[in-house]
Amino acid sequence: MKTTPPLIRVQGSGLVSCSPDTVIVGIDLVTEHRDYEKANADASRKLELLRTALPKAELSAEELKTESFHVGVENDYHAGTHTFRAYSVKHRLSLRLPFEPAHLGRVLAVVAASKAQAHLSLTFTVADPEAVKRRLLEEAVKNARSRAEIIARAAGQRLGPVHAIDYGHTEIFIGSEPHGMNMFCDAKARPMDLKPADIEASDTVLVTWEIEAS
Repeated sequence: MKTTPPLIRVQGSGLVSCSPDTVIVGIDLVTEHRDYEKANADASRKLELLRTALPKAELSAEELKTESFHVGVENDYHAGTHTFRAYSVKHRLSLRLPFEPAHLGRVLAVVAASKAQAHLSLTFTVADPEAVKRRLLEEAVKNARSRAEIIARAAGQRLGPVHAIDYGHTEIFIGSEPHGMNMFCDAKARPMDLKPADIEASDTVLVTWEIEAS
């Protein structure tokens, strides 16, 4: 009967830092009206204003992507009673652009000048997040092996072949937290004097080795 060899199970962690090269412009269009049809009509008007304005920043309307769309009811609360205030239409859109300060300034100015009354946010990320995730896994496995070798050596043992690798599906977003922006006071295009901080991401993997006498 074959006996199970001694095992050592070690969790490795990977940490990667990278410079952002892409910016996601978040655009929120919010409309409220006591009449349902007028709320929807106003939401459509704001979207059309935005789409029409984008070519002025060398962008096409097709580059504007819907992230979410919600129609609901807004109530006021007073003295224990909810009172209907309006129907609301909340349309979340985004533009994904190479990070270039001068062009970003033009895009934001065009959005502000469109009169769509958009609420803006900026999220910095990378063009190839999968490459960063691959680096994370490589670093995590290397880290697990380094730790395992230290433990085995201290115990007078050595690592044998890998017995198992456990990795749960972890959804990792490679990007910064969104940076909210107030509406512009004017619509002049200005280069954005921005230097985004490096993006840091981490991941873990659990590796099991057989151990042998040294």
